[in-house]
Amino acid sequence: MSRQVIINADDFGLSPAINEGIIKAYQAGGITSTSMMVNMPGFEHAVCSARSLPDLGIGLHFNLTYGYPVSDPGSIPSLVKPDGSFHNGNSALVRDPADITKELNAQWNRFIATSRYPAHLDSHHLLHQNDPMIYQIMAEKAFRENVPLRRSQIVHSIPNGPIPRMTETILLDTYGDNEGLQRLLHHLVSLPEGITEIVCHPGYVDDILIGISEWTDIRERELAVFINEEIPRTMRALNILPISYTALKELPHEPCELQALQQRTQPIDKKILRHVPHRKVKRKRKTHRLIHKRGTKSRVSTRRTQKRV
Repeated sequence: MSRQVIINADDFGLSPAINEGIIKAYQAGGITSTSMMVNMPGFEHAVCSARSLPDLGIGLHFNLTYGYPVSDPGSIPSLVKPDGSFHNGNSALVRDPADITKELNAQWNRFIATSRYPAHLDSHHLLHQNDPMIYQIMAEKAFRENVPLRRSQIVHSIPNGPIPRMTETILLDTYGDNEGLQRLLHHLVSLPEGITEIVCHPGYVDDILIGISEWTDIRERELAVFINEEIPRTMRALNILPISYTALKELPHEPCELQALQQRTQPIDKKILRHVPHRKVKRKRKTHRLIHKRGTKSRVSTRRTQKRV
């Protein structure tokens, strides 16, 4: 089996400066895909910028933690604060599945109104990884819309639920320190067979970003990594095929019945797993991590992961 990689830059649409950085990384051959936030200040700029890049695969970065919803805030009360903005990612709350579904559909429809179709579906702040209810709603949406869903490191057991297309492997890491480039190159050398997604957050910093995200300078340091010519050179030398989510083969649709979603009374602990086979999930401290569906372990850096973006 060949080795293929999707290098996806999250947060396209967050701010114009982020968009410019992601586009620069794509043109340098350092990323192959991105995912767009449709409710953030840089959305229109992202749409205009992407018109000259028809081969750039762009997915929907479903967001419930930054800014204001696309839906009328009054129609999704469990997702918003009194001022109508989303609760932040650290809030302990119980989201109504009907509200989640409504906002997901609203963000999806805003995306397709741009005349582009999402290449895949993923989520901001690992929403569908940390919350099995959100995972089920997003898996159903991805399956019915016939697009891939970003693999979750945590296996959510959903009997009789939909099985959307996914990569075999997902690798979550940060690259904003002095060892970022070497760590990324090591990941490429150690890449398993099949399709792997490498997630990153490159971009420039502007005042809009500073007012929204705690992750600022680290994005520019990651950008310096992902515009480095060593990345495409290494992929060529190793015969790794860079692809986007549009290259995933389509699976035939089959009828499925979804179990009724149950609201939870306690939030999921948002600690992220590393290096844990899908069949045996144990919670560990948040570190760099590589999860493979076959349970194959690879060596990765034990440097502590920085704050979420």
